[in-house]
Amino acid sequence: MAVWAIAWITLLSALTWSPPTDSVEQLTWVRSVEWGYYKHPPLPTILIWPLVRVFGIHEWVVGAAGALVISAALLISWRLVRELAGRHFAALALLGSLCITYYSTRTNFYNHNTVLLPFVAAAAWFCWRAFADRSQGAWLALGLMLGLGALAKYQVALAGVSVIAFWLVKRGWRDMLHVRGLLSAGFVAALVFAPHLWWLVAHDFLPFQYASRTSLGAALPCVQRAAHALHWLADQCNRASPALLLAAGLLWKTRRAAVVPPGVLSAREVPAVHPDARLFLFAWGLLPLLTIVLIGLATGADLQFQWGTAFMSFTCAALMLFVPAERWQRIAWRHALAGFVVVQLLLVAMAWATSPVSGLGLSKSRSADFRSANLAARIGPQARIALDGPIRVITGPARIASALSLRLSERPLVLLEGDLVASPWVSPAQIERYGVLWVGDDHLAPPPGLNVHWETEQLWWAVQQPAEGRVDAY
Repeated sequence: MAVWAIAWITLLSALTWSPPTDSVEQLTWVRSVEWGYYKHPPLPTILIWPLVRVFGIHEWVVGAAGALVISAALLISWRLVRELAGRHFAALALLGSLCITYYSTRTNFYNHNTVLLPFVAAAAWFCWRAFADRSQGAWLALGLMLGLGALAKYQVALAGVSVIAFWLVKRGWRDMLHVRGLLSAGFVAALVFAPHLWWLVAHDFLPFQYASRTSLGAALPCVQRAAHALHWLADQCNRASPALLLAAGLLWKTRRAAVVPPGVLSAREVPAVHPDARLFLFAWGLLPLLTIVLIGLATGADLQFQWGTAFMSFTCAALMLFVPAERWQRIAWRHALAGFVVVQLLLVAMAWATSPVSGLGLSKSRSADFRSANLAARIGPQARIALDGPIRVITGPARIASALSLRLSERPLVLLEGDLVASPWVSPAQIERYGVLWVGDDHLAPPPGLNVHWETEQLWWAVQQPAEGRVDAY
C-alpha cells in the first residue's frame, strides 16, 4: 500500500503544473482554523493544521495527507471485508479498490470527499461490530465516526442511511440494545457536530447558501433529471471500470479451472461468507450511490461526479458477491498481482496521456493545466516593485490566487475573490497596510481604477496600493 501511494503521488506531481485546486484550498484555509468555512465544515482544515505547523505550507503536505486518508480508508475496508468473506476475497477486493480512479489517479487529492472516506469506512466497521458483538461501545464509536464525518462533509448523511438500512434489515427495533444503540449513536454524532452547528447559526448557514447557489440549487427540469442521473451513474461506473477490467480478466483466465490452484486455500479451508455479508456490503457499497441518484431525480440537483469518492471503498466487495464465492477462490494470488500491475500500468499511461505534460491536448483539468510557477515568476518581481515591498495579500479566483500564493516566496494570504467573509484569515487592516495583488482571468473583470497588466489573453494582474506608512512585518 505504501509503495502504491508513494508511486502515485510522485507520478501525479510530475504530471501537473499546479496541484489540485481542492488541495491548495486547504492550504489557504489553514491560515485561520475556524469551526466552519463558507463552503464546507472544518475538519479537513483542522487535520492538516498540525502538519502545516511542522512542515510548512507546501503542496507535498496536502498530497501526502490525501494519500494517507485514502490508504487508511481502504485498509479499514479490507479488514472488515476479510471478516465478512475471508482473507483471499478481501485481498482481491482491495486490489480492485486500488484500481478505482478516485483512489489511484487522484491519490494526491486532499479535500472534503477524501477526508470523509476514512470516517465512512470506520462507521461501517463499528456498525458491523455493533451487531456482530452486540456492543453498546461500538454504537457510541459509530456515533463518533458519523459526527466527525459530518465535520468533514455533510454527505455523511448517506452513511447514516446505510446504518438505518442495515438496522431495519436486522429488525433492530425488536432488540432494546440496538434501539438504545441507534439513539445513542445519534446523540453522540449530534454532540460532536454541535460546535459547527453553532458556527452555522452565527454565520447565516454560509455553506448551505453556497450549495443552493451551485449544485443543490440547480433545480434541473424533470425531463433532464433522468438523463443527468444516468450520466452521473455512468461516470461512477467509468471510475470503477479499471477494477471491473481486472475482475473480468481474472475470472476469464480461471473460467475453466476446476480446482483451487496452488498457493490458494483449499476448498475445505476457504472461510464461509457471512450470511449477512451481502446485505451489509450492499448497504455500504451500493446503497449510498443509488441514493445520490435518487436525490438527483427527486430534487433536480446538479450531481457532482466526485460525490461518489467517499462511498466506493466497499463497492468492489459488494459487486464481487454477485459472483459465486468459489470463482474468486480459483484465482491464484500471483495471477491477481500480475493483473493488478497490468491495470495500474494502463492507469499510468492514461494519467500521462491526459496530463498537460504529454502535449496531446487531452487534459481537462484547469488546475493541472495552469502554469502557476511560470506566472508567479513573471509577475512576482513586478508586483513587489509596485507594492514597494513583499506580496502579503493576493486576491482573485480561488483556482488562480491559491496556486500563485503557493508559488510566491512570501506565501501571501489569499483573499478569495475579494470576499472578507469567505476569508477570515485576512483583515481590512492588513489590506490597508500591505496592499493587494489582484489576479484574474477573462471570467473576472479587473477592478476599476487599477492599472491592469494582461500576461496572456486570459490572465491579468493588478496592484492595489497599500495605505501610507506601510509596515512589512506582521
